[in-house]
Amino acid sequence: MTLLEELSNKDFLFEAWNQLKKENEESHGLSGPTIKEFQENLTTNIFNIRHFLKKGNYRFSQNRAAVIKKENGKYRPLQIPEIRDRVVLKALAILLEENLKELLKDSEGISYAYQKGKGVKQAVLQMKSIFDQGKQIVLKADIVNFFEEVDKDSLLKSKIFPNLKDKTINFLIVNALNQKLGGLKRLGKKHKELFKNAGKGIPQGNPLSPLLSNVYLAEFDRHMKNENHPMVRYADDFIVLFDDVENAKDGYNLISEYLTNELGLKIHVLDEKDMGKTTIVNPFNQTLSFLSIRFDGKKLLPPRNSIPYLKSKIAKEVKQGELNEDTFNSVYTIITNWIALYSYLEIDIYFDAIDNYFITTLKKKFGHENIKITTCEKLKARYFKERNKKNKAPFWKKILPSFSKSKSI
Repeated sequence: MTLLEELSNKDFLFEAWNQLKKENEESHGLSGPTIKEFQENLTTNIFNIRHFLKKGNYRFSQNRAAVIKKENGKYRPLQIPEIRDRVVLKALAILLEENLKELLKDSEGISYAYQKGKGVKQAVLQMKSIFDQGKQIVLKADIVNFFEEVDKDSLLKSKIFPNLKDKTINFLIVNALNQKLGGLKRLGKKHKELFKNAGKGIPQGNPLSPLLSNVYLAEFDRHMKNENHPMVRYADDFIVLFDDVENAKDGYNLISEYLTNELGLKIHVLDEKDMGKTTIVNPFNQTLSFLSIRFDGKKLLPPRNSIPYLKSKIAKEVKQGELNEDTFNSVYTIITNWIALYSYLEIDIYFDAIDNYFITTLKKKFGHENIKITTCEKLKARYFKERNKKNKAPFWKKILPSFSKSKSI
């Protein structure tokens, strides 16, 4: 079976759809059909895609130019594909990941972005594991304009195509990385400038881009392993751990030289004083922030904005709700999701504050009701089961379990 035949299999395309991110049902490409609208006619849409793929004349549409705000207040340019294109791109990504797994073996234990069973949690825990073994000076860096600077012709010709069993999907891959861009007229002048290099490198927002970024940097991962420099990388963000500051400075110079000479990439200039994009950190002296997770040398803590964001969601639910089980269940879900996301961190220190905030918010809206907060055994058992197995006393005391007025609800 050729790669194109595998790609155009209906079950394979449905699996690609299932793996797409679909949380925002109103997400859309340039022409307008949303995820929700695509799903309403899912079978027909999948079979239409399959028809054009099998004939070998599937064509990608223009992407939609969009920007999102980053944590530092700046904006990231994205090129958003049509929903039908996202299905094909995701299918290509799944197929390529399977065919390139030997190439990506060099990144095992280093690369944690956009791979099954890996993510921010695994990256952060790996960082702490290395730190606890004695490498306690951290070089934190990221690559300048990485996605734009990738030499995609070299990537395809030297790393992708030679590792595929046939050439039947080569044309699709080339087209996928050279989609035209539309929608710029809808953006302000400031945001338009972010797309001045559109067409260079690999486009952010494309489901193929994460995989291709890992493929392009696999050589870098292999180099760092050979040099015995413990590194944790999440796409173009990475940290390297050293014994002391002088070794970290030497490491910065060697890494910078390697990336420039071998991959045509640059990392930001080392800035030790102002915690710039590339800096050297001793977490015992100043808190390290890696992938927005904070580390003070002992404790791993959630992002600074996570608690204010959680409180805002609680306040919104209470504001639009009534004092009944529906409101409780909504807040319960919000808290459950928050704990699920950060349960590997030291979050118990926030429980009382969240608890008190919920009570205060309820009283502010509903007056001096006899609101009662009791322990939530179900939630405690679900998220701290492993801790209990290790004979560690549960530190959950009283977090949003149930509430009642003077009469039961």
